[in-house]
Amino acid sequence: MNISMYQKEVLKNYKSNSQIARVLTENWFSSQMYCPCCLNEKIVDYHNNQKASDFFCKNCKNDFQLKSSKKPFGKRVVDGEFNTMVSVIQKGDSPNFFVLHYSSEEWVVKSLTMIPKFFVTLSMLEKRNPLSQNARRAGWTGCNFLLEKLPKEGKIPIINKEKIEDREQVNKIWRKMFFLANKKPEFRGWTSDVLKVVQEQDKFFKLNDMYRYEKYFKELHPENNNVRAKIRQQLQILRDNKILKFKDRGIYEVIE
Repeated sequence: MNISMYQKEVLKNYKSNSQIARVLTENWFSSQMYCPCCLNEKIVDYHNNQKASDFFCKNCKNDFQLKSSKKPFGKRVVDGEFNTMVSVIQKGDSPNFFVLHYSSEEWVVKSLTMIPKFFVTLSMLEKRNPLSQNARRAGWTGCNFLLEKLPKEGKIPIINKEKIEDREQVNKIWRKMFFLANKKPEFRGWTSDVLKVVQEQDKFFKLNDMYRYEKYFKELHPENNNVRAKIRQQLQILRDNKILKFKDRGIYEVIE
């Protein structure tokens, strides 16, 4: 993998900075990126403008969508139309997302982060304000991905500060949470939300520590009327999948 995106012919043939950036980032991704899910050497681009996806892996059939910016990503990543994304999540059809930060001066990849599809949940989706009545697409409502809502396994570094991460380690993180892949969207949302809070605790924590977030979980999942039972269920699931250890009654340990 080479972090250089520079292509002389692209800079020569395109005048618009946005077009140059789009072509260079997509060309780089198509030529350099492997599949983190199965470690297939190549992923390929959809030539027919596949809805919600840009690339796919011929081996494991995973879909990918690329988000690029010359500015470092903060707490949010701008996505498309809100209701469309809600529908995609509810149907369990979300692709894996890649968030790419590049330098438009050196044309190199500064960082690349993967958001696995099973962490794309309604909890991390933020509805934006509709476009004004004077806008060309008046009333159109976009959305953001809230990166701060994701546990660390939901933000897998591929390239960090221009350093390429080990492929086997990337795949290991993917496989760690793969048990969520075939679960229903609501199940995945709860697991992601509880795991995020678990990671804010000490290595050893108590069940009562999690109960302090009851209101927070209720805001994320207003349809659930038995939040404490749901918290206990999710802690059990994280234990069964070797992310937590049960140490004593009401006491848990985070497995490093």
